[in-house]
Amino acid sequence: MKNQLVIGLASLFILVFTSSCHYDEVLPQVVELPDEPQSYATDIQPFFEAKCNACHGGSIPPNLSASVSYSELISGNYIDTSNPASSPLYTSIDIGGSMETYATPSERAMVLAWIEQGAPDN
Repeated sequence: MKNQLVIGLASLFILVFTSSCHYDEVLPQVVELPDEPQSYATDIQPFFEAKCNACHGGSIPPNLSASVSYSELISGNYIDTSNPASSPLYTSIDIGGSMETYATPSERAMVLAWIEQGAPDN
């Protein structure tokens, strides 16, 4: 009788704790970008000015100040046009990157699209 009670309680314990877990499925956010190419001057640099220049305005590399940001990114190997998603600039702002909290999903998509377009200085 005692063994049946212990087994019954153990079964109840296992049932309660294994059935109480609930996970919501998190779907990736789909971001729609305009069909026209991303512009460094009107899309990328304003993102840097709004979100990055407080720290990356000269004292912490890369310097993302308007006058030098493009050359800093290119000469510092922050851009990889052959594999855009592995570009250090993009991986730093992507999910899990060290600068993830500073970029919205649409800003991440914009930067990736610009790199995929060959990272033009336009």
